[in-house]
Amino acid sequence: MVETNGSSSSSSTQIDKASSSFLKLDTVPCVLDNKPWEGLSNTYDLKDPHSEDGKVLYKVQCVNADEAIKAVESAAKAFKTWKNVSAFARRAIFLKALNLLEERKDEYVNLVVQETTGNQFWGVVDWQLGWNVISETAAIATALHGSIVPSEHGQRAYVERVPYGVVLGISPWNAPFVLGVRAFANAIMAGNTVVFKTSEFSPKIHTFAAQLFADAGLPEGVLNLIHVAPQDAPAVIENIIAHPAVRKLNFTGSTVTGSKIAQVAAKYVKPCVMELGGKAPLIIMKDANLKAAANAAVFGGLSHSGQICMSSDGIVIHEDVADEFIKVLSGLISDRKAAANPEGFTDWRGLFSKVHADRVSGLIKDAIDKGAKVVVGRQQTDYNVVQPVVLEGTTPEMRIYTEEIFGPALTLTRFKTNEEAIEIANRSEYGLAASIYGSNETECFAIAQEIESGQVHINGATVHDTQVVPHGGLKKSGYGRFNGIEGLREFTTTKTITINPVHDQYPM
Repeated sequence: MVETNGSSSSSSTQIDKASSSFLKLDTVPCVLDNKPWEGLSNTYDLKDPHSEDGKVLYKVQCVNADEAIKAVESAAKAFKTWKNVSAFARRAIFLKALNLLEERKDEYVNLVVQETTGNQFWGVVDWQLGWNVISETAAIATALHGSIVPSEHGQRAYVERVPYGVVLGISPWNAPFVLGVRAFANAIMAGNTVVFKTSEFSPKIHTFAAQLFADAGLPEGVLNLIHVAPQDAPAVIENIIAHPAVRKLNFTGSTVTGSKIAQVAAKYVKPCVMELGGKAPLIIMKDANLKAAANAAVFGGLSHSGQICMSSDGIVIHEDVADEFIKVLSGLISDRKAAANPEGFTDWRGLFSKVHADRVSGLIKDAIDKGAKVVVGRQQTDYNVVQPVVLEGTTPEMRIYTEEIFGPALTLTRFKTNEEAIEIANRSEYGLAASIYGSNETECFAIAQEIESGQVHINGATVHDTQVVPHGGLKKSGYGRFNGIEGLREFTTTKTITINPVHDQYPM
């Protein structure tokens, strides 16, 4: 095994491929060329998010700005051969990863509960979504076709789709496996190599993903994984982006952080895929099935304690059915209580940090102090555990009116006309996801076409992500797309090659 201080024994490079042995080390390692990265001296402590006494779960090895370049250089070297590996060979690795993932399901779900504030239900959901990413990416491996373009004067023009080179992938903690795999899967299948910067809040889960693909046979250097201490992240990320071998990056996370990274990328003229924050509206029409809509509000607004970019921040409901809907929604929420260690499979846990819990409870308090009313749930916060609450009567001077909540709170606004519902749904600066519940699909479809959002789900929750259709946002929710063929194309660019008849008739 590898020594935690960076030194090694004679067996330091022997990895037990039958299990996630990267995760058995006392210190969570960075991964370079499919091996724990030795010789790094920096670490940070990962603390239990539910612990009020600062309990340390484990130490995490991390790189500084100069060390990170070694991961880029390794990926650049691997790109020279990986770009020429057939799609069929790449797919075989992904299929092997699927088999290993099936074997390690329980290990993964337990890791989610240990490392993050996700419950067992969310661990299973995240595992399944990650499985879907790998499966669908394998299925579309051969989808990147070139074309022959009719040209002039006997010229033949071939337009190919080619990979960029080294891609920087940056992933958050809240759906750690699916978003972690998404940060590199499309890029690798398209022929790029990846430096994967993990979240400081879920380093072991992201290392689990790197172990999975190393064990599945991904060649050395195709996927290198780095952990970064929070205070070092700006310098490390800029140093990587500045490197000539890095040609594209993708980031999933907050709009504030994404904006800063996009500015650095623009400085070095590097294209990005950005999936940022959201403030998803759930529109409920007069003829909606209220029980189904209430279930969608609970799932879409409170799953993972609302810590999902597609969470239903605001319920927009026709005034004729609002009171009845509140009664139905109350029946689904009022008897349930969030807890650090809940007994139920689907019961809610706390937020990912005390600081964030204080922010969310501050949004709720600010709204109540300025006149909003609690119509479902209760205003209560214990350390990082915020109880679910639905507020009515929010106004523009309240922070909750414009800010992404990212916690177990929803607002409720009544409307009279379809035009008013559309105006309410579009007033946000975000545009990632939206939902409409109603019996008249033609009417709902017409409204969906007017909603400024990357995806709108009719009679489906705002929290929805399938790998066969593009996923991404508008406005401050970002740009570019993950998933499906569009996601694969995001990590290729076109290259035109022409063959011309020889002649000497160019004008002087």
